[in-house]
Amino acid sequence: MEETIKLIKKAIAAEVTASAFYSLASEVTKHDDTRMVFIELSSMEDDHAQDLVNKFKNAFPTKEFDSQAYLDELIKKDEGVDIERSNLVKTGSMKEVLEFAISMENSAKETYEKLADEVIDPTFKQYCIDLAQEEIEHAKTLTNTLDSLDMDMESRPGL
Repeated sequence: MEETIKLIKKAIAAEVTASAFYSLASEVTKHDDTRMVFIELSSMEDDHAQDLVNKFKNAFPTKEFDSQAYLDELIKKDEGVDIERSNLVKTGSMKEVLEFAISMENSAKETYEKLADEVIDPTFKQYCIDLAQEEIEHAKTLTNTLDSLDMDMESRPGL
């Protein structure tokens, strides 16, 4: 159970950080379609964090770890985007921002895969597998956005 709790904490924190990162990125991008991608991803990451907390509480009713309190504390502390990532968004190129975002999504996917391997509860295991797949889709969306950066607005595919 200790490893499961460690992975849950990592996953929740990653979702909170990703949401804050995407929210900040949506404020600095110059492209409306990219802004919409970031806004949508920020909202999805918020949903992932809360869903993860709820599913964990249902699958593992334990007093060892209060996942809701952990999420609430992260949000209360505003444990969003650290200084380094904030500077990346504010001073980096959109290419660097998107490349970093893709790496965040790939890392989240790996965390969910490890979590799925760790847990026995079949419903929670499937949930983790589904989240890993969603993170793959997020990375694809970001990759498409990255690939379209050098295109003029008329040539950019709908994202």
